[in-house]
Amino acid sequence: MRSTFMGLETSKRALLTQSTSLHTLGHNIANASTTGYTRQRVNVAATRPIEAFGMMRSNAPGQIGTGVQPVNIERIRDSYIDMQYRRENQRLGAWEVYDATLQSIEKIVNEPTDSGLSAVMGKFWNSLEVLNRDPSLLSARIDLIGTAVNLVETFKHMDTSFKTLASDIAANIDKKVAEANGYIANIAQLNDTIRRMEALGDNANDYRDQRDLLIDKLSSIVDVQYAETADGMVNIVAAGVQVVNGTEAAELTADNAATATEGALAGYRWAQADVAKVVDQLNAMVDTLVNGKVEITLANGYVASTDMTALNDVTLEDGTVIPAGQNIPAGSRIASEVRLEVNGFNGVHKLGYTLSDPAESGIAFFTTSDGSATFTMENIRVNPVVANDTSKIAAAGKYDVVNGSPVTIKGNSDIALALAGLRDKVFNYPADMTSLTSGTIDDYFRAFTGDLGTRASDAARNLHNQLNMVDAVEYRRQSVSGVSLDEELADMIRFQHAYNAAARNMTTVDEMLDRIINQMGLVGR
Repeated sequence: MRSTFMGLETSKRALLTQSTSLHTLGHNIANASTTGYTRQRVNVAATRPIEAFGMMRSNAPGQIGTGVQPVNIERIRDSYIDMQYRRENQRLGAWEVYDATLQSIEKIVNEPTDSGLSAVMGKFWNSLEVLNRDPSLLSARIDLIGTAVNLVETFKHMDTSFKTLASDIAANIDKKVAEANGYIANIAQLNDTIRRMEALGDNANDYRDQRDLLIDKLSSIVDVQYAETADGMVNIVAAGVQVVNGTEAAELTADNAATATEGALAGYRWAQADVAKVVDQLNAMVDTLVNGKVEITLANGYVASTDMTALNDVTLEDGTVIPAGQNIPAGSRIASEVRLEVNGFNGVHKLGYTLSDPAESGIAFFTTSDGSATFTMENIRVNPVVANDTSKIAAAGKYDVVNGSPVTIKGNSDIALALAGLRDKVFNYPADMTSLTSGTIDDYFRAFTGDLGTRASDAARNLHNQLNMVDAVEYRRQSVSGVSLDEELADMIRFQHAYNAAARNMTTVDEMLDRIINQMGLVGR
């Protein structure tokens, strides 16, 4: 037998359930713009009905409904979309860093511009052309020293900029590792909170949102693999390291960046490799310019500055023929054209004679600041002997003997011509530097900038594509988990009407009870 007051209980349950739905809806609206918030929904179900008791079925109706009750408040979330988002987000993190680094490298190289390295090198070669036209002209010698110093300073400035960039990358790695460790510690703490709350039967929806947001942020820094346990905790492996195991957290280190396959840490590792590669490519160009093996041809009349061997048969002024590969004594006056293999710019300059009295030879135009035999952007400098005395520029290839001392023939520019001609000479370069293994210095630099431009263009394209991919997945995720104010307002009206109807039903039941209690049984009083 059902209670006379059952209608009040049914209405009360309806009021409480619709009120819970309205409160949850208000929570959704309040967090419509909260990053990481997931739309929540109250799941409701009919309460247990009243059954007709007894061994035999009576004529009384059974299974009378007793109302409604909230079952749980769930997050509307798709774990598969979450997995897709984090997978694409960690790739985006890597490409963002790599693209930004290549943009910085391009700004340092500063090509093509009127103030870039190619323009500076062009002025250096042009000053050699001017010197070739009149090697005794003081202004030409001063201009050559000035453009050479400018070239060296440009190399040093680029080297310093690359070192600064490499240092910034290393510092950013440390910052990103510290940021990741903060997320990892917070995830472990939230694991404990969620486990304790859900062990009591509650749904830790807001805490789960916070944890998911932290995992999203962590995925932009490093590659993550995660799995949820039966008690609601999440275990995470990042860069191959178990960083979260239940409530325990393990910190990442800067060394883990080397094992990161995705995320910003992987991007920084790619960036470090690219900076090192660019520096190696430019150092190879500098060393090849100064020291690289190259063939030159000197016109007849050259006076050997030291013992040397030619690549062709040469004839001396006295008629002696020296076959190719045999020693030509120092001081020999060569009456024929001579082909020589020398070590780059310095090798050619050492063949020449200075304007000083007496004439000197064997002076290197460039030297290293650290005494190394290998030239780099960092250590190259104009030989102080040459920089401080323009007469030490060896532009002539012959001299006369005056009063027993060699005196350079001032109008002769055989060596200046050979130095200027290096611009069009073919050098050999290391095979692993650029796509060009042999060519002129200008060709090599164009290959270098082309290679850099291709990598930068590829990075920009991949970043754009990855950003579109992340946006597409995020759009899908928001379509499932995001708060739509239009939908919430429509639900608000529905819940409000249900609440009002339940209240009206309770009023009606109350009137029925009032009739029974206060107005029945009055006959005969």
